[in-house]
Formats: sequence, C-alpha cells, structure tokens
Amino acid sequence: MNIGIDIDGVITNEDEYILACTSKYCYENNLEGLSNPNGYEFSKLNWSNEIIDDYREKYFDEYVDNFLARMFASEVIQKLKNDGHNIFIITGRHKCTRDTKDGKDMRNRIKNWLDKNNIVYDKLLFAKVPKIKEINENKIDIMIEDSPSTIEAINKIVKVLCYDNRYNRKLDNVTRVYSWYDIYNKIKNCQN
Repeated sequence: MNIGIDIDGVITNEDEYILACTSKYCYENNLEGLSNPNGYEFSKLNWSNEIIDDYREKYFDEYVDNFLARMFASEVIQKLKNDGHNIFIITGRHKCTRDTKDGKDMRNRIKNWLDKNNIVYDKLLFAKVPKIKEINENKIDIMIEDSPSTIEAINKIVKVLCYDNRYNRKLDNVTRVYSWYDIYNKIKNCQN
C-alpha cells in the first residue's frame, strides 16, 4: 500500500507545543490567553496575523528544528516500510511550498528533522492544503492526518486514519487512531 503521513499533529504532537508556547507568549506579552483551547492551530487564540507572525518568529524555529517525534513514530514507520508499504511524507507546513529562500530553507530543515528523528520514507512531498493533488498523483491508499479541514476534503477520495487530537473530535465518519502502534494495528487490519 501507499501510505501518506502528515508531520505536524501526526508524527509530532504539535498541539502540545502550541498550547505550551502560545500560553508562554501570552504571559510574556501581556495578552489574553487561550480563547478556544480546542481550536486548530492558531484558532485557539484571538490573535491578529501580526501577532501570529511575531510568535512564529520567536517560537517556530525551536519547534521545526528540535521538537521530538511522537513516541514510537520512527519505529512503526520503519515496520510499515519493512512490511513492504511505500511511505509518503506529505506536509503542508508553514512556508514549505514557497518558491523563495525561506521556502527552500524550510524544506531543508524538514528533511534534516526527519533524518534526525530516524523517520524513513520513500518520498517527501511539500503540499498545499488539502493535499488532494499529491494524494491523487501518488495513488495514496491511506492517509494519516489530523487537520479537520484536510480530513473533510480528502476523506472523499482516500481512506483516512484521523490522529486523535482535541481539535478534530467533532469529525464523524473517520477511523481514529490514538498512538503509533494503534496506527500499525489498524493498517494491518485494513490489509486483512
């Protein structure tokens, strides 16, 4: 099978990072805290684009370069590869699709992070959300995703394993996964 895997919110626990760091940023800048802790990414806060850009300038680099992969992500992805599956990392991370110096820099940093965290893959794709073009072109059979809007768009064209997060719990008609070994077991069951 061709398995598509998102990075942020799937290989990493981006929500944990955003909750911790945006709370600290609010404290440091005397801003109101979380207005919607169950929102996706920056919809948790009532921030302007200028504030989001300033936050990213102060905290995003640390996340991109040093935040660890979820427990057993590397191990399970390697097992899936060993089982004969093709692994496609498909990310729509901030800046990664830009044809600029900072876009190229982000793509290199993503590759370095994947190497540093021992994440194996056959192909790395930088996609504009909702990733439909990349899913179709690469004949993805299963996509592991967390973004509510992306899941709603791609659920019509591919089987989705929804990595459970507080911000996607209102989604219906999805197969939820709660850990990397849960992903492994559900993919094994799909084959049987």
